[in-house]
Amino acid sequence: MPAPSTSSRRRSRRAGVRWAVHPEWSATWAAYVVATGAPCIDPKTESLLIGPIADINDRLLSASIDVGSFWKHYAASRLNDGELEEATALALLAAGCGEMQLEQTVKIIKNRLIDARSAFQGRYPKLAEQLELRGRPLRERWDTYGEGLLREVERQIWNNSPPSDWWPTRTSGWLVQPLVGGSGDSDEANERFWIEAMLTDADPLVPEVVRVAWLVTRIAIGNHNRQRSGETSLMVPWQLASVPLVLSAAAEVELVRGDTLPIARAMELWKFGDPAVAERLTLWWNEFVSTKTPLPVALKKLAV
Repeated sequence: MPAPSTSSRRRSRRAGVRWAVHPEWSATWAAYVVATGAPCIDPKTESLLIGPIADINDRLLSASIDVGSFWKHYAASRLNDGELEEATALALLAAGCGEMQLEQTVKIIKNRLIDARSAFQGRYPKLAEQLELRGRPLRERWDTYGEGLLREVERQIWNNSPPSDWWPTRTSGWLVQPLVGGSGDSDEANERFWIEAMLTDADPLVPEVVRVAWLVTRIAIGNHNRQRSGETSLMVPWQLASVPLVLSAAAEVELVRGDTLPIARAMELWKFGDPAVAERLTLWWNEFVSTKTPLPVALKKLAV
């Protein structure tokens, strides 16, 4: 068998995503959405989960444990493949639970989390099959546009000469049940991201396939900063700059149209930063484009 060509190897490095449906993370995401009061597009799921989730929050409050911190750390641990009991314990400790009350609190919270998961599974008994179908349009759009999007990002950052290990080679994409009308996040350390399997774009101005390109780019940026550059002070500017960089790439392949990049709208949809940050980033990007400042120099301006 002939060896793969250089171009095919580069393609696999750029755009290869191993898609997988993820009912378990969907259940965790549902619990997080209900617990944190995020606007939920699925009232029936919300009504089924509100009982056990309210019990958890009440228990946390009565024990003077930070509710928001618990859910943040619980979701992060579950995303990092933590088992339910382990994730519960780690989240409780991070949120201020004392070691003397930890064992009993873990047992109580874990049981109510199991109740919430069971309620969610009862709501979607065939979720794996449904996610396969729901995720097909997004996967197909990625197959069509992913290579072009990442190639344009690569051109803007590296002038088409990136380090050989710039793009992650084993990126996993988890498809989850939509609960807020479009969401997702990246896990750079494990080279994976998750995304709600939306049948249609939440806003045609910023298609969901562009969100995928942004999440993959965030993984590349995170890995590069940790492993090669060592400039931790530039991590936040890099992540901010990823938004207009990906939107500009999307404009090049005609996924994003208009005279100006929809930076503020993308940040709103991607739940990344507030309007003030979006305004500052837009001004930075306009200056970067007009002055053609080298990106490393421009990033330092964004860090100020």
